[in-house]
Amino acid sequence: MRFQDRAEGGRQLATRLLSYRGMNVGVMGLARGGMRVAYEVARALEAPLQVWVARKVDIPGRPTTLGAVSEGGGLYLDREALRQSPAMEWAFNNLASDASAEVDSEAQLLRGRTALSLGGATVLLVDDGLVTGATAAAALQGLRRQGVARLILAAPVATPHALDVVRPLADAVHCVRTMDALHSVSEAYVDARPVPDVEVRQLLERSRQPPYPRGVLESMDPGGFWM
Repeated sequence: MRFQDRAEGGRQLATRLLSYRGMNVGVMGLARGGMRVAYEVARALEAPLQVWVARKVDIPGRPTTLGAVSEGGGLYLDREALRQSPAMEWAFNNLASDASAEVDSEAQLLRGRTALSLGGATVLLVDDGLVTGATAAAALQGLRRQGVARLILAAPVATPHALDVVRPLADAVHCVRTMDALHSVSEAYVDARPVPDVEVRQLLERSRQPPYPRGVLESMDPGGFWM
């Protein structure tokens, strides 16, 4: 069964994260699709929302992901993908360097001059879905390097393989459902239209407005759960 859209995915995910409400937690939406999900989570938890940027590193002209990079110096290399395309290993560093420059530029575009102070904080990283787990893995590494106290990853949908990739990098992982044959995150949503930059900035602005009243959402899992 697919989610109607990312907003629905976010609301369903939020019901499994309500145990974090009232805690000193900040929500990070993984740009761009993850921001629409993260907005619903942040509103439900009455927590501040911010954006975090990561990008896949793909083999040019082929649908193969070698790894991913993230702001904050996060870098994930998919060794299995490199074993299947050993000739690309020499090019990975150059591809990752180019992607890192694009990530830094995108982060400044989306967040502006807002400075992040994450040392000692509990951060809930939210994405719209995990297929390979590469971008989430790089993002977790980048956030961990900021000195966060606790790092939690949450997504409405993920493949079992992606969960295996991210588990060692997070203190907890939450997911509404797993899909074995998920080839693209868009397959998990009826409406998976792209989230443009302007919408990301609008979501950040809207997140600063008064939150949902308590009681709008009822937790389906008060204690949270580990995937």
